[in-house]
Amino acid sequence: MKVQRLVVPLAAAASVYARPLSIPQSSSVTARSSPNIFNEVLLFDGLAYPDPSNAANTLLQIQAFVSLRTPDLGIDLAAVTAFINSLGIQIGNSLSILEERIKIWTAIGLPGKAAELTINGCAGGPVKVKLPKTDGRDLGLVNGVVSLGNCQAAGELEAVLTPGFLDSRTVKSSVFASPDSGFGVISDIDDTIKISNVLDKLALVKSTFLEEPKPIPGMPELYSALATSLNNPTFAYLTASPYQLYPFLNDFIDTSFSGAKGPLFTQNLTIVDIPEVIDFITSSNTFEYKTGVVDRLQEMYPNKKWLLIGDSTQKDPEVYAAAFAKHGPGAIACIWIREVEGADNSAERFGEIFKDIPQEKVKIFKDSEISALGFTTKKFKYLGNLPLKESRLLGGGQIGSRRVACVPSYQASRH
Repeated sequence: MKVQRLVVPLAAAASVYARPLSIPQSSSVTARSSPNIFNEVLLFDGLAYPDPSNAANTLLQIQAFVSLRTPDLGIDLAAVTAFINSLGIQIGNSLSILEERIKIWTAIGLPGKAAELTINGCAGGPVKVKLPKTDGRDLGLVNGVVSLGNCQAAGELEAVLTPGFLDSRTVKSSVFASPDSGFGVISDIDDTIKISNVLDKLALVKSTFLEEPKPIPGMPELYSALATSLNNPTFAYLTASPYQLYPFLNDFIDTSFSGAKGPLFTQNLTIVDIPEVIDFITSSNTFEYKTGVVDRLQEMYPNKKWLLIGDSTQKDPEVYAAAFAKHGPGAIACIWIREVEGADNSAERFGEIFKDIPQEKVKIFKDSEISALGFTTKKFKYLGNLPLKESRLLGGGQIGSRRVACVPSYQASRH
C-alpha cells in the first residue's frame, strides 16, 4: 500500500553526516553561547583515532545538536497522530513511544551555541575540548574534529557536556577509541540487524514510530562473537534514517548489541512531512551517502581491515562492492549480505555486483545460517596461532560440499 501524502509541518533539520572540519582549540565558549537550561542538547557518540600527522596525538570526531527546549509537543503530536490514523494504523498504547520518537522532528535548532565537553578515560586524566558554535546554516547542528592530545586510550570513553547557566542536567555520550590496526566492522542497521520492514511502508511506519525495536534473531549473538574473535574490533553503524531518529536507534544498539557497541552514522534530511521521512528511509538512493561513510572510516583508520555487513533490500551490495573496488582486499576483508525475503536476491543481481570480487570474499546468507556464522566466528578465535596458509581456510571456499562463511583472519591483519 502506498503511503498517502498528508503534510505535517515539522521543524527543518540539517546535515548530520558531513566530512568534519578541523576545529581550532581556541574556539571561544562564553556563558551566553553555551547551551543553557532553556536548551536541549543531543550529544552523539564519537570516534577517537590516531592523528595521521602526529602519532602522539589523538583526534576526536563528535557532533551535537542544540535546540530550544519544548516541554509540550501539542499541535505537532496531534498532527502526526492524525496522519498515522489516516493510514489505517491504530496507535493504541504506543502514544508515548510516538511522542518520544518525534521530539527532534519538532525541535527548533539554535545557531550561535557552543558546547564544552570533558572527555573521561584518557591515560593522562580528563581532557576538556570545545566545539565550535552552531551555524544558522546548520540549524543547531555542529560536527567537528578536536584534539585530545596524547590520550593513549582504547575502548569506550565518556564525553560529558559542561552544564550551562542554572542547568544541573547531565548530558553524556560515548567515545570509542581505537588504534589504526586490527579489525573494524561496518554494519547497516535496517533489516540487517534490526527488523525495520523497509520493503513494506506501512510496517516501516509502525517499526519507526510506534514499536520498540527488535533485533534480527541471532544477530546480537553473532556480533558478540565477532567482538571476541576479531579481538575487540571497531564497530561502526550506518543507516538510511535521518538523524532525528538517532536517539532510539542508538539506544537499540546500546541495549541489543551491548557486546558490539559503536557510533551510529545517520543520513541528512531537511524534514517537510512524515511521508517524506518514510520515502527517504525506503529510497534506494543511499549509494553516495553510504560510500561516503565507508570512505571516511577508511581515511580515519587506513591500516584496519574491514568486515562490511548489510542486507539485500537497498544498495548495500552495490556500496560494499564499490568499497572493495576502491580500497582493495587489503582494506576490505569480507562482505556479508543478509538475504531479505521480498528483495531482489537473484543470482543475476549478485553475480553482476560481485563479478570482480573473489568469491571467497563474499558471503550471502539466509536467516537460517546466522547461528552457523556465529559458530564459525567463535571457533575462529582458537585458530589465531595457525600459520597464515592454514588460517586462510577461514576466508571461504569449499570444505567437502559445504561452503564456509567468509571470516576475516585476524592474524593476516597484523603488522
